[in-house]
Amino acid sequence: MSNELGERWAVITLKNSSSGSRVLEHGHLMAIFANGKRKSPRKFKLNFKGDETQSITVSFGESKFPVLSVYSRT
Repeated sequence: MSNELGERWAVITLKNSSSGSRVLEHGHLMAIFANGKRKSPRKFKLNFKGDETQSITVSFGESKFPVLSVYSRT
């Protein structure tokens, strides 16, 4: 998602397939932009219970180029 100011956002759905609790932080995700650059989202922290699925909207700041893909760094 984007707006007229060039802010880039993504809605991500994640599932904790473990039976134990886990924490997802901004450093675990990475986006690739249309110009080839990669960037982590702005700071966030998300707690997951075992086998829980959550959706989150994360900000990747401002860019002239759109986000092509979001992937896990770990």
